[in-house]
Amino acid sequence: MSLSKLKQSFLKDDKIIHIHCSSYGEYLMSEALTINLKKEFFDYKFLLSFISPSGYENANKNLFDCVIYLPFETNKNLKNFYNTIAPKITIFIKNEIWPNYISHAKLNGSKVYSIGGNFRYNFLKKIINFNSAIKKLDAIFVSNEKSQKLIKNIGNKNVFICGDLRFDSIIPSLNNKENKIISEFINNKKCIVFGSTWEEDEKLIIKYINKSEKDYKYIIAPHEIAKNCNRIKQKIEKKSILFSELKLNQNKNDFSCLIIDNIGMLSSLYSFCTIAYVGGGMGEKGLHNTLEPAYFSKPIVIGKNYDKFDEAKDMIKNEGMISISNYNELDNSLERILNNNDEINRMSKNNSDYFNKHKGAVKLILKQISK
Repeated sequence: MSLSKLKQSFLKDDKIIHIHCSSYGEYLMSEALTINLKKEFFDYKFLLSFISPSGYENANKNLFDCVIYLPFETNKNLKNFYNTIAPKITIFIKNEIWPNYISHAKLNGSKVYSIGGNFRYNFLKKIINFNSAIKKLDAIFVSNEKSQKLIKNIGNKNVFICGDLRFDSIIPSLNNKENKIISEFINNKKCIVFGSTWEEDEKLIIKYINKSEKDYKYIIAPHEIAKNCNRIKQKIEKKSILFSELKLNQNKNDFSCLIIDNIGMLSSLYSFCTIAYVGGGMGEKGLHNTLEPAYFSKPIVIGKNYDKFDEAKDMIKNEGMISISNYNELDNSLERILNNNDEINRMSKNNSDYFNKHKGAVKLILKQISK
C-alpha cells in the first residue's frame, strides 16, 4: 500500500524531502520545522512516514504530498522504495535510526540528517549497525551536550546542539465546536487537566477527585484510550462524562469530570486549565510531555520518576513544577497552589520564562540544511 501511494504521489525526477517520525509526538516536534522547510524549499515535494498509527491518523496531511507507513527494512522493500522515489533530503526525527534506510538513501544521492535526538549509549547499542549508520549521516542535530559527546565518540564530528525541538512546536488549536464545549464545561471555574495518565497516576488522581469538596472542574486525558476511559469513569464518584458523549447544546454544569476519549486534543486542553498534572512519572512508563503546559504558562505537577527528563529537572529547579511521590503530596501540592493566586502566577511566569528562553532550534537547523 505504501509503495503504491508513492507511485501515485511522485515522479522519479521530483525533488523530495522525506521526513520520518516514529509516532504523533515526534510529528508534533517536527511540524514547525516542516513549515519552515516548505518556505525554504518551495519547489520540493514532501513525504512523511510513520511506524505508528497515532502519527499516521492524526498528522496534518495538508502539509505533505504523501503520508505513508514506512515499509519494513527488507532488501526488497528498500529497492522498491528507492526505485520509486529519489529524495534529495532525508530527515529522521528524534531517536529514529534506520541503518538500512540511511545506507540506501545515501546510495541514491540523498543528504541524510538526524534531528532532535536525545541519545543514550544503552539505546543505540540495541540497533544493529548503529555505528556505521551514524557515521553516514551528513549532520546530526541533538538536544544536549551528552548526546553530542556520544555521537562524536562514535565517529561523526558533524554534530550540533540545537536544543529541544518541542520548544518550537506549534500547538494545534481546538476547532470552534470543541472550544465551545470545553469552555462551557469549565464555566470559569478552576480546572485541573490530568494529561497522559497511566494507571499508577490514576490511582492518586481518582482518589483526589472523589475526596475533594471543592467546586473544581477536572479533565482527564488517559494515555491509552481503549477500555481506560470507561474504567476511569466507573471509578469516579462525582458526575463525569466522556467527551464523545457531550453535546454542544447540553447543560454541562452538572458534570465535574470530563474524560477525553480521543487523540489530539490534549495539548490544546492545557490552555484551559489552572494547573496541569502530567502523567507517566508515577510508574515506569516514562514522563510525558511537560512542555505543552509550559507553553501555556501553567503550573505543573508530575510524579516521582523524572530523572531522564532534563526539562523536568530544570522546571523543578526553576520552581514552576512540583514532583510528588504519593497521594498526600499530590493533595497538598494541588491545594496549596489552587488556593493561592500569587503562587499560580509565580509558577506560571517561571514556566513561561523557561519555555521562551529555550526556543530557536528550528532556526539553527535551517541554517545548516539550507547550505
